[in-house]
Amino acid sequence: MSAPPKSLPLILSELRHATTGQHQALEKRIPFFTTDRLLYSRLIQAYYGFYRQLESQLAPVAMTIPKLDWLVRGKIPSLEADLYALGLDAAMIEAIPMCRAPLATGTAAQVLGVLYVLEGATLGGQSLRNGLHARLGIDEYSGCRFFSVYGTSTQVMWRGFLSCLYEVRDPAQRASSVLAAKTTFSAFEEWLDTCGVLQ
Repeated sequence: MSAPPKSLPLILSELRHATTGQHQALEKRIPFFTTDRLLYSRLIQAYYGFYRQLESQLAPVAMTIPKLDWLVRGKIPSLEADLYALGLDAAMIEAIPMCRAPLATGTAAQVLGVLYVLEGATLGGQSLRNGLHARLGIDEYSGCRFFSVYGTSTQVMWRGFLSCLYEVRDPAQRASSVLAAKTTFSAFEEWLDTCGVLQ
């Protein structure tokens, strides 16, 4: 007789239930399958404008979360490398507008809720890499480093994030994580819409 399937930890189950619809709706609007190099460059600029501000906001609390390894999770160096590879210079990158969405990041539970969105995007980015190379002729050295930022360590990094997330057990903390994730999805979609890069 086979063992019954293991149930998901409550926090992961709640996050998936609360955000799957948002995730799927947004994914359909992001032009990942474009053959327009200029549109792709604008998309990476929009990502940079969102992540640069948000990572600065996350850092003070994220640095205190045991075993999160925050210093190796930052995406800004990869986004900047992509922007340079796509033809922008330092002054142009500095001039990219920043998203000022007021996301709640004051507790570890909230930070982990936001990171559920960001780290999930990193996990999904692996599946986009080959398609971007086929359509635009770019790879991690010529404008696609962000979508392959962890390389062969992607699954290891995701599991490391989940081990931190699973420490969010208190019902009130779980609720704040879920709200932070939902708010992040909404803010990201609104920002990309403002930047004019969504379909």
